[in-house]
Amino acid sequence: MNARTTMKREISEKLVLERTALSAHQVLTLNHKQCVGCGICIKVCPEKAVTELLPVIVRDGRLARKALIDIDANKCVFCGECVVLCPINAIKIEVDGKERIPVVEAEAFSILIKEISVDVNKCDPTCNSACQESCPTDAIEVVVKKMGKPREQKIVEVKIDKQKCIFCKRCELACPQTAIHVTQPMQGSICLNTNLCPKSCRVCVDICPTKAIKLSKNGKPAITEEFCIYCGACQEVCPEKAIAVRRTQVLHSEVKSGAWIKALENLTSYLSLVKELNAKSMAKLREAAEKIG
Repeated sequence: MNARTTMKREISEKLVLERTALSAHQVLTLNHKQCVGCGICIKVCPEKAVTELLPVIVRDGRLARKALIDIDANKCVFCGECVVLCPINAIKIEVDGKERIPVVEAEAFSILIKEISVDVNKCDPTCNSACQESCPTDAIEVVVKKMGKPREQKIVEVKIDKQKCIFCKRCELACPQTAIHVTQPMQGSICLNTNLCPKSCRVCVDICPTKAIKLSKNGKPAITEEFCIYCGACQEVCPEKAIAVRRTQVLHSEVKSGAWIKALENLTSYLSLVKELNAKSMAKLREAAEKIG
């Protein structure tokens, strides 16, 4: 493999791109099993290297196959924009064996503000590890320690796997002690027109990574928006276009970058972008005025 060649292969349900340059060895991995085909990576890739190789297949109202995402080895520059914006952590880049995001390290792209915190002092073992049980990605492990008295227990730690956590807030709402707080990086709205739903169709239920969509008693899908991460996977698979997902705000770190502005516009809308830029401009003017005053 020469310095300009990117090798591409499939390994255990993963797409792997590997490139060795004079200065670094880069590996990009797309986990097909984890990917839900939301298409965000397609929207934001600055080189148009990410495409949909195979479309979703629906049979008898059920998801028979997710959309298969592909990455063009000749176009990908290993920038990492897709890594930053993938809502379910299905893409990663390693440089010389360590996970890194080159475009962020070059201060040319923002990082998303997404946080989860647990106040273990509030935890009560009588909750039966509600946060762990409710997590759709198995990202939470509750560590319980037996105390001196028989049957007496104490929760000593709540481990969060940040590689699995998709910040859906299911754990926060499941916790009876309000010990967990989650900050979701994307804000927006989701609209479902059940009048368009075909009978016995539940493909949106099958694809939703947070299990925010379930069938109601009338057989139609219903959405618990508190759990929605606005990835848009349900919108992509719906055969009747009955679901509309709109991203209105993305919480992110400060960065002066044309690449980020373009990605933000593709991810939300031009109007949302203008609104954010105007808000930031006003905030800076107020800050300058306060310093002068």
